[in-house]
Amino acid sequence: MTHHESFPGRPRGRRARPDNDVPEWAGYDAVPQDKPEFPDLSATRGREAPARDGRVHGEARLPEGAGYPPNVPGYPPQGSGQASQGQPPWEDQPWRAPRQPAEPQPRPSLRPQPSLRPRPRPRQGPGHEGTDWTGAASQDPMEAFSERWRRRGGESREERRADRRRRRRLLIAAGAGAAVVIAVAVYFLIGGKSTPANPDLGSLITTFLPGEIRQVPDACTSVPGATLSEFLPGQPKTAAPPLNTGADSQCTWTLDKAPLYRVLEVNIQAYSPNALVSYGDGSATFAAINAYAQDETAKQSPAPRSGQPPSAVTDLSGMPGGSDTVAFEAAQVFKVNGAITDMATVVVRYRNVIVTVVLNGLDHANVGKYGPVSQAALNSAAQTIAREVTGEIVR
Repeated sequence: MTHHESFPGRPRGRRARPDNDVPEWAGYDAVPQDKPEFPDLSATRGREAPARDGRVHGEARLPEGAGYPPNVPGYPPQGSGQASQGQPPWEDQPWRAPRQPAEPQPRPSLRPQPSLRPRPRPRQGPGHEGTDWTGAASQDPMEAFSERWRRRGGESREERRADRRRRRRLLIAAGAGAAVVIAVAVYFLIGGKSTPANPDLGSLITTFLPGEIRQVPDACTSVPGATLSEFLPGQPKTAAPPLNTGADSQCTWTLDKAPLYRVLEVNIQAYSPNALVSYGDGSATFAAINAYAQDETAKQSPAPRSGQPPSAVTDLSGMPGGSDTVAFEAAQVFKVNGAITDMATVVVRYRNVIVTVVLNGLDHANVGKYGPVSQAALNSAAQTIAREVTGEIVR
């Protein structure tokens, strides 16, 4: 129960002061203005506010009985035109607009709204034959999601395998293409200034020409025994096992009998047609010509870390084979750990075959009594052996 219900005749607000006997129903104008409730504060509404709002008491009074609570003793005052008992006071207030009941607002639905995105089309491929995305299986969201996830995993594995196969094929194709490009570049770009120009790719020779040799004789039997006894007196040892593959044959003899120490090496090699040589028509003879030029350059200007000392190269004549044969010789001196070794090398080319003879002798040893040896004698012996071996090929 509120205060005004307990004491209906007692004034409230600034009219409730002890020296204020103005009844509550007297209104705003009956309260003395010289006794404000808060003297230090200015009025929020001036005295002209009631007139402006159409609520001035006296000249334009409200309807009788309007604005007073019902069933309160002393209310309304006599002659005020009390409204009917129990009737709400706001029913007789013409300035109030009747309150319209608010229209009920629809409550938001908690169901998910359908997406405006187009429905995905059925997939085609392994694991998707006859897939119906609107069928009965799609009615259960979890079941449809599980089915799509399972199918997606199977398809991903198949796609990964296919991608690996495609990448493997691409790598193989790229490697083959790179090999062809390198081969063509080497074929056209490598070569000396004095070498002839390369022919067209369509004119390359891929088979042996008449007169070219496919198999060479055994190097160990191509040197006569009398020649070995002359330049390697005593009982030289043959390195085992000798190399003999048909197109390439090598043999090495060693004599260790103080004061003589000799090593003889004979190599016979037949070259095959090769389109990757620096010049020529790709025939076997041009392949041998290229190898012969490289051997000559290696003797004149050895590689920095080859361990070979530079030597003077001298062309030789009088070898078997006539105009189809060319030869050169080179003399070198090796000095290693106090030992001195002289070496004589003779290289002969007959068509597509190259014969290499190397004879070296110990001129001064760091252990034992070996030497001296004559460089001229070594050169002469190497030329003789090369001539006899080449004769075995030419006949």
